[in-house]
Amino acid sequence: MKLLNEKQIFEEWSPMIMEKAGVEDKGKLQWLSKYCHFHALNESSFIPNMPSWPLASLQNTPGMGNVRTGTIAGGANNFYNGTTGSGDKFPSLLPLAIQVGARTVGFDIVPVIPMNGPSGVLTYLDYVYAGGKNNPSISQDAELEYPADELQEMPTVIKADITLPTGEFFEIGKLYNAGDLDMIYVGKSRVDGFSIFRILKEGEKYRTTASKALQTSATVAGVTIADVFGIGSTEELETSKKDATGAIVAGSDVVIGNSKPSLVKALEDHIQGFAGSGAFDSDDWTGNFVNGKMIAEPMRRGIGEQTPFRTMGLQAFTKYVEAGTFQVAATVTTEQIQDLNRQFGIDVVGMVENSLTNEISQHINKHILSRAFALGWSNHKQFSIVEGQSLNMTAVPGVASVVVRHVGKDNSMQDMTVAGFVDYAAGGPGASFENQWTIQRRVFSKILAAGNIIAQRGRRGPANFIVTNLQIATVLQDSAQFTFAPMANTINQNNGSLFPVGAIAGITVYVDPNMAWDDNRVLVGRKGADEEPGLKFMPYLLAESIQTIAEGTMAPKIAVKSRYALVEAGFHPETQYLTFWVETGGISIV
Repeated sequence: MKLLNEKQIFEEWSPMIMEKAGVEDKGKLQWLSKYCHFHALNESSFIPNMPSWPLASLQNTPGMGNVRTGTIAGGANNFYNGTTGSGDKFPSLLPLAIQVGARTVGFDIVPVIPMNGPSGVLTYLDYVYAGGKNNPSISQDAELEYPADELQEMPTVIKADITLPTGEFFEIGKLYNAGDLDMIYVGKSRVDGFSIFRILKEGEKYRTTASKALQTSATVAGVTIADVFGIGSTEELETSKKDATGAIVAGSDVVIGNSKPSLVKALEDHIQGFAGSGAFDSDDWTGNFVNGKMIAEPMRRGIGEQTPFRTMGLQAFTKYVEAGTFQVAATVTTEQIQDLNRQFGIDVVGMVENSLTNEISQHINKHILSRAFALGWSNHKQFSIVEGQSLNMTAVPGVASVVVRHVGKDNSMQDMTVAGFVDYAAGGPGASFENQWTIQRRVFSKILAAGNIIAQRGRRGPANFIVTNLQIATVLQDSAQFTFAPMANTINQNNGSLFPVGAIAGITVYVDPNMAWDDNRVLVGRKGADEEPGLKFMPYLLAESIQTIAEGTMAPKIAVKSRYALVEAGFHPETQYLTFWVETGGISIV
């Protein structure tokens, strides 16, 4: 509970923010007002622990140095290879050049939620296909240790990272262990593509297909789910296909490796048949992607009267959030302050502070974008596993298939295949009607598809932003008004209009100036509300400036510190982003 009068805070701080910073956007005024309020509450007469700071002395602080003129630029050799002079104002024909930092895109693509302290807790709820209580001493990763005899009153559905061979019904157990549980393969998870299994109770009736005779489960009492899936064990799993009579098909044993299971969440992976599977409650259960299988219908009244309710459970747990730190300092000499101010009218302290703030902002910006790109790549990988489709594209005729590797959400490298160039000409390859603009137009289609995938898999709404590099942005500008296949867009074709470029189908396009020309990743994402899944930027101290007098130089020493948390909120924050790759084979497509 924040215990804040948000209206009073807004009325107190927003006029000052509007006057000093020129911010008029109501959304930004809301979170900036909260940030200023929290900052004011935490203000104190903090004195830095001086011994822990780098000692600034006359020897290690860059100064003005002696007055020195550079080599006269009388020719090309002197211009490029001559010596440089000191930073003094000599008679010049050009004004003073000041470096400008790259634009930060990350702050535009994530919600900002100020923190009122250096730490906090996020609370989550699970609606799972399992009744009863978990052992509170068991960790979240190894929670499933229900004995088989408890399954009599606790119908359970689990999923694990297992790829099954062709077929529908399998017996799964620990290799070299007779104490197996009978499980029926239900289908693939809609989100991560993991295999979903229905655990059979001892003596439960089931069918190998809807048209074949009922079989009886031989689940062994006392065996736990954790036993079978090898939690804490090096043993591998074995799966065996069953025939029409329920007998194991000879030669169908396949070792598939061990995997930690988890309960299936009902809101993301609905199981058809859990509430009733056909007239006699004996039809197949199916997951999200049924591929033509018959869907279970309701039970007849008489069967419903004799069938116990299958119960679902509710789990709640918390995630701890801690503010991390970026910090940087700079020192100057009194000579720099005096001479640059007197000769050029420069506020040295203000310029140094701006430079430090830019340094911190660039760090935060790259942190935000790197996590968004990683989440989007993992979502794309999961989508390709579940649907067998990929948005990666090759944009140059003749370029063959390649494997592209990028970082995923768990910081591991994930490979995806990019198919070779596809010629859509009516006459087939060789009779192409393709040209530069038709190839560029394909990028629009991929972006539109990515936005629709985010809307479907994320279930929160369509995508509303794109981040990419200069080459892809130029492609979008070049083909913005493609006449033969127009797409609604507000792309600005004026030279240099890059922040943002415009919008495609309502999706705003940003160019990250830090991305290389041939870094052809395209991040499509959704910046949702504070309570929705996805990345959340939660500043505790956005840019805290500290000034002291350096003991060795008697000149100001400036430090800037930022403390914030970048939270990947929700059970599947990756579903709000999708990253795809445009392969060019090193050839520019503009």
